[in-house]
Amino acid sequence: MNTNGNDVDPADKVFYRIGQIIWLPVGLFGLWFARQGYALIEGKAFCSFQAVTGLPCPGCGGTRAFYRLFQGEILQSMVYNPVVVAGVAAYLHYMTVMTLRRRRLVVRDYKRRLLVQYELYFVAVVLVAQWLWKLCRILFFL
Repeated sequence: MNTNGNDVDPADKVFYRIGQIIWLPVGLFGLWFARQGYALIEGKAFCSFQAVTGLPCPGCGGTRAFYRLFQGEILQSMVYNPVVVAGVAAYLHYMTVMTLRRRRLVVRDYKRRLLVQYELYFVAVVLVAQWLWKLCRILFFL
C-alpha cells in the first residue's frame, strides 16, 4: 500500500480543497435559509422549464428539499427532491475519504483513481431516476 501521499490524483486534491473552502459558507447559508430565508421566497419562485413544458424539471423541489434538510427533516427532503440529500451524502463521503487519505488513516489503496467521478455518477443517477419517476407519475398515473 502506498501511503506516501502520492497516490492521490491531482484533480482529487483540487476538489478536496474546494470542498474545504465551501463547507462553511454553504452551511451558514443553509442555516440562515432554514431560519428566515425560505420565508422571503416562498410562493414567489417558479420553474421556467415547468412553465414552458408543463412538466417538472430535474431540479423541481430542490429549494424545498434544501429547506427541509436544514430543518432536520431528511425524509421530507428526499420526498421533494432526493438529489439534495444524495449530493450532501456524496460530499460528506468524499470529504471523509479524502481526509482519511491525507491523514494516512485509510487502509485501502485507491491507485490514483479519481474518487470524485464516482460521487458525481451517483448523484447523476439519482437525479435522472427521480426525474423519470416524477415524469412517469405525471404522464401515466394521473
